[in-house]
Amino acid sequence: MVFQLVVVLVIPIILGIVVVQPFDPPEETLEIERIPEKPITSTPETGFFYFFLTILWLFFLIRILLQIKKRTFKLQRKF
Repeated sequence: MVFQLVVVLVIPIILGIVVVQPFDPPEETLEIERIPEKPITSTPETGFFYFFLTILWLFFLIRILLQIKKRTFKLQRKF
């Protein structure tokens, strides 16, 4: 049961660190005519990684919610 809670709490943190950029890069103020080129991104494509983690997170969240509704979700303290 604790594993499910850890997954539900950790996956959004990983998505926030890996996928979401902290800020937009500053725009250039120089007005020099350039040939339009395909923009080069410094981050790799993370679309599949984001999709996979979101689906995994949703699966665990629904599972926990269904267990709570059935009253079968219990945390056991082991000392």
